[in-house]
Amino acid sequence: MKNILLLAFLVLLVESINCRIATDESTDIIPDNGNTEEISDGKQFDGETQINNDNDFKGDETDTEPTKQDVGLKAEATQADGDKEVAEQSIQLKIGQGKKFTITLSPDSGSGVVYTRWGRTHCRSGAELVYAGYTGGSGFNQHGGGANLLCMPTSGVGHLSHQNPGHYSFMYGTEYESHNRIWRNHDWNVPCAVCYVPDKSTKMQLPGRITCPDSWTQEYRGYLMADHRGHPHNRVFECIDEAGEKIHGSNRNTNGALLYFVTPVCNRGMPCGPYNANIAITCSVCTR
Repeated sequence: MKNILLLAFLVLLVESINCRIATDESTDIIPDNGNTEEISDGKQFDGETQINNDNDFKGDETDTEPTKQDVGLKAEATQADGDKEVAEQSIQLKIGQGKKFTITLSPDSGSGVVYTRWGRTHCRSGAELVYAGYTGGSGFNQHGGGANLLCMPTSGVGHLSHQNPGHYSFMYGTEYESHNRIWRNHDWNVPCAVCYVPDKSTKMQLPGRITCPDSWTQEYRGYLMADHRGHPHNRVFECIDEAGEKIHGSNRNTNGALLYFVTPVCNRGMPCGPYNANIAITCSVCTR
């Protein structure tokens, strides 16, 4: 969007310059006797008239054969190598008086993207840690509350009122429920980290994959987890880091919000081919 607005501005700028040049050519007095004369803008020139353009362009300037006053726009996009995978635009502006300018627009680096790394207290290399905290959610046996998990900060907590709200929902800590050999985190509480990547503009949670598509960057990978199928409370599927950390001193089986591994139900809408009913579904969090 920024490049489009810049391109539109450049077109308007060039058109206004063309109009000014045309006006100057129609009003200037060209001397034919070699004497110094005044032209309409009050400047004096010896021998021949020179048109002074007050606008100074920066870029690669090349002389071409004189053409009629026009604006020629040419945009070319090339794919860059590496993780950035962004397009670079080169725009040629052809102006009257045989001038041609090439302007290269820097690739749009995006406005940045924020994601939560569930189960860890730090971000990958190259990502900025906004804050680390505790994973919070509604109780596993409650019918109300929120279906999503939240990364609750451990410092800087503020209050707008000290009055008891009277009617409310509850926020619990979140425990791993993992009676298996995948982890040894059973009944430990889940930490979280909120991460910021400045050179990305979008993110996705990719279920069933431990790699990201081409041109995407993997922030982390892990296991898809949610609440137990027999509990009354639904939980949004979240990607929990494969090397889930524990919150120190939290192994107390408090049973607040709970996270269980997810397995596919084969031949009931899910194909048996790529999925296995006895294997936990994996996931990746990807940015671009």
